[in-house]
Amino acid sequence: MESQNHYYGHSGAFARYVGLHRPRHIRGLVQHGWTALSPVATHFRDFPTVGAAGGRAGRALFVWSHASRAWSPTAEDRSTVPIGAPWLYLCATAEASTPPAGTVILPVHGIPTQRLHGDHRATARAWFDTEGPSTVCLYHVEAEDPRVVEAYVEAGHHCVTLGLRTDAAFLARLHRLLSGAARVVSNRLSTPVVYAAGLGIDVGVHGPSMRLEGEDLAAQKDLQTTWPELYDASASLDERRAVALDELGAQYVREPGELRALLGWDRAWRVGPFVDHWLAAPGSRAVTTVRRRSSTTETTAAPGGSDAPEPMGAAAWLRGAMSYLPHPLGRVVDPASVTPFPVPRPSTADGT
Repeated sequence: MESQNHYYGHSGAFARYVGLHRPRHIRGLVQHGWTALSPVATHFRDFPTVGAAGGRAGRALFVWSHASRAWSPTAEDRSTVPIGAPWLYLCATAEASTPPAGTVILPVHGIPTQRLHGDHRATARAWFDTEGPSTVCLYHVEAEDPRVVEAYVEAGHHCVTLGLRTDAAFLARLHRLLSGAARVVSNRLSTPVVYAAGLGIDVGVHGPSMRLEGEDLAAQKDLQTTWPELYDASASLDERRAVALDELGAQYVREPGELRALLGWDRAWRVGPFVDHWLAAPGSRAVTTVRRRSSTTETTAAPGGSDAPEPMGAAAWLRGAMSYLPHPLGRVVDPASVTPFPVPRPSTADGT
C-alpha cells in the first residue's frame, strides 16, 4: 500500500521480528506514529475506502492500540485491527547498548511540506537552564536549517539527527538514542516521549510551544488533561510506563506467525500490495498533496524574529512533496549497528 507503511523503518521492524531479511509490501495501512487524535481521522484520512464496509477486500487499517485514551475504535465508521506499535517489535529484538546517561531532547518538528514556527533560540536557552547541556535530536527538516542548528549549539547543546523518514535505519537509530538516555524531553507530547516512557525512562514535557503552518492548536491544549502522568513530575516511572504501553498497544503485540498472516507476509508474493505501492498510491498521494497545498492558509510566524522560517515557496514545497513518492523498502537493520548522525555546527561567514 502507501509508502507511509515503510516510514521510519517500521516495516523493517516487523520483518526483523518475524525473521525476514527484508521487509515486504503490507496488505493494508499501518499507523506511523503516536497521535493525540484518532488515527482513522489523521493517518488514514486520505484513504477513506480502506477498512470501510464495502471497501476493497483484503486491506486493513492496522492501528497500534484499542486502549489509547486518544480515541475509541467503536466510535469510528471504519474497522481497525490493533497490532501494537512497530517500536515494540523492534524493542523485542534489540537491547540497549550503553548504560543510560544524560538527557536527550527531541523538539517538536516540521515536515517537508509544513514548516515549524517558533523561537528556537529561546527554546534552546530555556532547556539549557532546566536540563543542562543535552543531546538535541533534530528532525532532518530542522537539521538542514543552519539557523536552527546554531540556536541549539550556541546554547550549549550537542545536535544529532536520525536521517530521512524513508531511511530504513531511522527507528533503529532512535532506539539507540533513547535506550542510552537517562531522561527524554520534548516541548510537546509526541511519539518519542511515549516510546521513552514505555521503556521506563524518565520523561519531561515542557518548554516554549511551537506550531506547524496552518495547525489548529486547540487539540494540543487537551494533552495535559488527557495524559497527566506524562506531564506530572511527581508521577512514578511505573505509572508513566503503564500509560505509554497502553498507547503503544503492548497488549496487542502478535506472535510472529500471526503477524505474518495479518500483514500478508504468509505468502512469498502478493501482487496487489506491490502494485498499490508503486502505481496506485503515488497518484492518489499527488492529488491529495496538491489539494492540501491549495487549501493551506499561510500564517504569520510566532514571535521570535530571526528564527522564524521564511514562507515556503512553490519550489521548496514541490521538493517536499516529492518526498512522499514511494521508495525501495530497504533492509532489516540491527539497532546495535547504527548510531544517530552528528549535526555539524554551521560555518560562519569567515569559514570558522
